[in-house]
Amino acid sequence: MERKKAKLSEQTSDRLYEMIVDEHRYTPGGKLPNENELSEALGVSRTTLREAISFLAAQGVLEIRRGKGTFVADALPAEGLDLTALASVRSRVRAKDLFEMRLIFEPATVALACQRASDEELRQIERKARRVEQTAAAGGDWPLADQELHWAIIKASHNEYMRRLYPIINSAVNEILQISQNRQQMQDIALRDNRMILDFLLKRDEAGARYAMSIHMKHLINTL
Repeated sequence: MERKKAKLSEQTSDRLYEMIVDEHRYTPGGKLPNENELSEALGVSRTTLREAISFLAAQGVLEIRRGKGTFVADALPAEGLDLTALASVRSRVRAKDLFEMRLIFEPATVALACQRASDEELRQIERKARRVEQTAAAGGDWPLADQELHWAIIKASHNEYMRRLYPIINSAVNEILQISQNRQQMQDIALRDNRMILDFLLKRDEAGARYAMSIHMKHLINTL
């Protein structure tokens, strides 16, 4: 039952993505219709729609603005990039390859965030980190909350190509987490390591943040 629900929310996010990127029904910076109208148009429940919107927000396609609604991002991921392009990464060897790629990519990104993040962006990252802990404690979708944390760090790096690359990497990570037998262990690692990464980020300690993110990726690789 749970897997079917996940499937439906994935299909909904794919359809919404097509409506935005391929069909141009909603333009960059534009506001989406209200929840009732959009869920009816897509033929899904509001719960499924919320999950799909949260996924696309983690990909950088949508932005959820508290009290204002959901908006299409001003700068969408590059057209033509398939968000599920790496979703067939299923074997343990390929999963390790993916996290090795993250080991190259994300320590450099968090170091840039230390240099370039505004004070408000750091506060946003801190809020996202707290959200991961709250979601995990409540037994919710902590991987999605964790993706949103990493996306906030990517945005704070202020590097356009890193922003464009992350959704592709993230789709593959999401697929691996869906099939992983070690989700609880990965959750424990994420919660512990996120605190370490956040501590260095808030101090704008570039070397420390780079090291903390490297350690985090190595922990995940060893768990796969």
